[in-house]
Amino acid sequence: MANKRTSEIKNIILGLIVLLLCGCETKREALGPDDEIFVIAAMEDEGKIKEILSAVLNDTLYTPKPEPYYKLRFVHPREFDRIKNSTLVVVGAIGSDLSSPGVALVKRILSDKQYQQSISGEKPFIFTKDQFARNQIFMVINTPTVARAKEMAKEQNEWIKQQFTELFEYRQARFMFNNARQIELETHLYEAYGWGIKVPWGYEVLVDSSEQRLFWIGREIPFRWLAVHWEDGAIINDDQMAKQYIMDFPEEYFGNIRYSEYKFNLNTTQFNDWFAWRATGVWEAIEDAQGGPFIGYLFYDGLTDKTYYIHTMIFHPGNNKLILLRQLELIAKSFFVEKA
Repeated sequence: MANKRTSEIKNIILGLIVLLLCGCETKREALGPDDEIFVIAAMEDEGKIKEILSAVLNDTLYTPKPEPYYKLRFVHPREFDRIKNSTLVVVGAIGSDLSSPGVALVKRILSDKQYQQSISGEKPFIFTKDQFARNQIFMVINTPTVARAKEMAKEQNEWIKQQFTELFEYRQARFMFNNARQIELETHLYEAYGWGIKVPWGYEVLVDSSEQRLFWIGREIPFRWLAVHWEDGAIINDDQMAKQYIMDFPEEYFGNIRYSEYKFNLNTTQFNDWFAWRATGVWEAIEDAQGGPFIGYLFYDGLTDKTYYIHTMIFHPGNNKLILLRQLELIAKSFFVEKA
């Protein structure tokens, strides 16, 4: 009888352990867009929280109108339980007045230690992943003053932006590449040219020329294009040469478009394993009133002894374009070369 009782207790304990372990794995996938942040704050704090977030997530691209990388959607604290499973969630509060619904919510969801560290100004940003859902960013901004949070933002904004970028790229890449890719086309590129790129379903080949050293794909509605061009040797030595090469590219290879000097920006960056120049700005049709944003990467690969330029652009008048351009940039970042 005792043995039977012991066995039953063991089974109950084992069942609880299994239940707990399963519970850890059954968080739902975070919901909502990958470029929209739900900001939960009291109405009187919305402007201040927006000012702080603008100091942290301050990237904007001209398409040609300025588009932020992340749109902010403010929600009242009473909506917390409805919103907490979203992909990007920020809870914000200024000061310690418990009559504010934002302050009351922050005090409820933080531990005593976290609350004291944040309201003292020591750690106004509390960042977690997968707090209420899988593949989620959940951040609390709790600060005595806007000035203190903005001061700390200068120290932490690059790290925080990187976390948002990595989650965006992970979720978008899974959506773009995991379901349907043009494997036969990808294999052809690698065998013919010694480099490869992931090509999602829906893109058509516009140019595939070993003579021009140009591979160009496109997709309609909305219109988006990506091109890879390559030349032998290390032909770019400095920023001035890089800018000239990039500015000359569209007219030479597309004929009917050019890059505008308006909002043209060139900076150096790390592109996968390569030192690269990253260009952003606006392209325009030479004869028609058409245009849109572009992003390009110019870099030299020592293994293949070639200089590559990857060009991406969008035509989607009257609509938001940035998320489409970031998706094209993900395709560009899938680029690789044959290893020796």
